[in-house]
Amino acid sequence: MKPNFRVSICGGGIGGLTLALMIGKYSTIPVDVYEASPQIATIGAGIGFFGRTMDIMKELGLYEELVQLGIGPPQENTGPNFRKSDQQDGYHWFTRKLKRGTLLAHRKDLVNLLLRHIPTSCKVQMSKGLELYDVTPETDTITLHFSDGSTAITDVLLGADGIRSVARKTMYRQLASLCQDDESRKKILACIDPVWTGALVYRNLVPTTKLLKEYPGVEAPTELTLHLGKNKHIVTYPISQGRLLNVVIFRQDYHAFGKSFEGHWVVDVSEKEILDTYEDWEPRARALVKCVERPSRWALHTLRPLPHYVHGRVALLGDAAHAMEPHFGAGAGQAIEDAFILGRLLTHELTHRGNVADALKIYEEVRLPFANRILQSSHDIGQSYAFHRVSDDQFTPVHGSQEELDYVHKSIENAWEWQSESDWVWGDAEARWRTKYGARPKL
Repeated sequence: MKPNFRVSICGGGIGGLTLALMIGKYSTIPVDVYEASPQIATIGAGIGFFGRTMDIMKELGLYEELVQLGIGPPQENTGPNFRKSDQQDGYHWFTRKLKRGTLLAHRKDLVNLLLRHIPTSCKVQMSKGLELYDVTPETDTITLHFSDGSTAITDVLLGADGIRSVARKTMYRQLASLCQDDESRKKILACIDPVWTGALVYRNLVPTTKLLKEYPGVEAPTELTLHLGKNKHIVTYPISQGRLLNVVIFRQDYHAFGKSFEGHWVVDVSEKEILDTYEDWEPRARALVKCVERPSRWALHTLRPLPHYVHGRVALLGDAAHAMEPHFGAGAGQAIEDAFILGRLLTHELTHRGNVADALKIYEEVRLPFANRILQSSHDIGQSYAFHRVSDDQFTPVHGSQEELDYVHKSIENAWEWQSESDWVWGDAEARWRTKYGARPKL
């Protein structure tokens, strides 16, 4: 049966655009992408592709173009380098080798790549910020209400509208209205708003030539490198064919997790705000910090694990569903995985208007447990980067003994293991979908 429904995607970021491409690759389903901003922008500068997301790029036929935008094809059995940097004589601590390596790129380059391949069955509309949606029970149609006063009608709504998702807010208010007691209602409503992690993050792009010119004795990183120290760390890696270094500086106070953050989440700050805090670090880490100009400071927020990604014919994906701390560099990758599963289910030969809500439930069954696990692991590994032991939700500072450092080392190694997993969830999703409707799973 051919699909007989229309899809609307709210959010024109990496997850939303990837989903539009997936639907266009496998069907002619009409898709409307509504982006709130006047133009599609990117949050953050760099993005890392690991084995799972590289497979999806190959499925979309974009992998070779993506490699050309990075610093070269990934090398097997390579991965992030970890340095102990909070001392003058810092040293290479260990490398977490990944079976298929890492592909590093600029987010802007990826978004432009996706936009170049948007199918003709998809229409992208700008300055269309969702304010709310409502459902007409008699027809199961969804009416979208936008900030410019306009409306649109759709059969399926996919909320890819980020950490401050209006789709999530509307969905969870509807779910709360169905609760039978106040306690359950409060728990559902508590899922709407993001929470501050207690971390401040400083982002900047540094020209590689600047680092080499001003600090000729410092080796420019050629791979993902993490400089670790107590309560703060620095992440850096090359992008844009090696011309730029993405430098991300973290200052963490996990005792502040969940507290209210006063002020704007993102502001421009002076270099002095970060310079003074790294004076006792190793020279190569200090050189990176000193090369930063006019950094932006981000109050890092996240979501608590959600109990639902789907309600009726509305589904959440990407940061709208599981905004996570960036310590695996996995946020965009998880949005791409969401988009892959959603796109394949929506365009499946068994999917039609009458059962599309059930197809969305299969998406939730396979993606929610996994993405929520990565969300929690991203938080925990951030503690390890800051030299804290994680045990039973308690975070104990590490004082530097070899035994404690070995514990942190092992924790980081184990936490990264999922990036080397070879299992792929589409087989599970399709088997569940075929089983539900009595069709024999394909071998």
